[in-house]
Amino acid sequence: MKMPTLLWHSGSVIAIAALIGWQVLRATSQSAENGYPERPIHIVVPYDAGGGSDTFVRILQKGISEDQLLDQPLVIINQAGGSGTIGSREVKNADPDGYKILCHHNAIITAKLAETVDYGPEAFEPIAMTGEMSMVILVRDDSPIRNIVDLLQTAKDKPSTIRFGANKGAPAYFTTLQLQKALPGAELSIVSAGGGADRYSKILGGHLEAGIFSLSEYLDFRGIEGTPADENIRAIALLSNERHESIPDVPTTVELKIPVVLTNANYWWAPKETPPEIIDFWANVLAKAMQNETVLAELARLRMDPSYERDSALQARLADTIKQFNLVAEQEQSWLPNFTVYVGILLAILMAWAILEAILRKNGGEQAAAPLMSEPFRKRPDIALACFALLCGYVLLLSTGWLPFAIASAAMVALIGGQMMRGAPARWLVLLELAVLTGLGSQFIFTEVFVTPLP
Repeated sequence: MKMPTLLWHSGSVIAIAALIGWQVLRATSQSAENGYPERPIHIVVPYDAGGGSDTFVRILQKGISEDQLLDQPLVIINQAGGSGTIGSREVKNADPDGYKILCHHNAIITAKLAETVDYGPEAFEPIAMTGEMSMVILVRDDSPIRNIVDLLQTAKDKPSTIRFGANKGAPAYFTTLQLQKALPGAELSIVSAGGGADRYSKILGGHLEAGIFSLSEYLDFRGIEGTPADENIRAIALLSNERHESIPDVPTTVELKIPVVLTNANYWWAPKETPPEIIDFWANVLAKAMQNETVLAELARLRMDPSYERDSALQARLADTIKQFNLVAEQEQSWLPNFTVYVGILLAILMAWAILEAILRKNGGEQAAAPLMSEPFRKRPDIALACFALLCGYVLLLSTGWLPFAIASAAMVALIGGQMMRGAPARWLVLLELAVLTGLGSQFIFTEVFVTPLP
């Protein structure tokens, strides 16, 4: 064996042994219940930095730091996309060790009902509910609609003429379906109109007749006294059981005999099977953080109620919310393509094509496959197709979480490398070592050096 090859094998074995030792040490430290937490904790916010959810979590982070409620730092990870489902899936697939926690609102419930994902609250361990925002229904100030009863009656007398801003699949969307159900025959034209600022501009521009907004958005968007009616907004109902002190003149839906309520509550979730001691630990930390003076002052500035629930009260709230949304879920007519199935079909077609092409070449008497270095992809489409199929399969495995990142990455390198090294079996040991190093090494670099969450 040549000296460079010997050095490579020796170095590879040492590196692989060190990385396996790191994995064992990491697993051992994660399984230890005493002394939790022993390393930084990731709080996943499934929306962009600067948004409402991110702002709320950073307020709690500040309170936890001020009162020194944790011995380890909190690292906020913003994983936006998929209406919050990318971040929630990251926590769902995480180890149940308390080092990756999700903060998400009611959209974690409606995402499943809208068939955006195939999981909901049942895939997590609920920790606590901390803080909630009241929601209001707005119209332009010069609108003839005076209250929620007027709105629904108009929607019944003139079906689909009231354009109502509520994003498809969001909690506000299912609440809109509940409003329609409250008055049989009422039919609103539900329009996905983006965030609060977008819906506000569409109402002022006459592109929407009404929409659901948070109380904070309404108070921020509302014009000063004397603002022309066609340049201002007006709240016609508070989606609550009781009136809010900041808008005492706005009636609630309940007092107008429309039994529909909605608050944007912030829930904290841990991966399924997280030990009860860790759940209780976090519930206690959040309870103390919600009593911090800085937190209370910031929540008051945001017009957010500093409510807190855990254990049986939390379970009852979740059960009731799920029940209310389920009552109208059958009205949801949206259809989303199942991309997982499509990718699987595409992989099967590509693999069949590659196999058929190889058989035809063999039956046609063509020379057996030569090493890739002497036969480029354009002369061996079966290799190119096989590599592409394997790459698609790798992406599919990462997106579904069927295999851990390190194993999936190692398998991808080994299989693709094997395709590209046909006819050179003497190098397979080197390829196997390279694959293992790539899988374990990339996980180490991303998680320990860059502190980046992996699929």
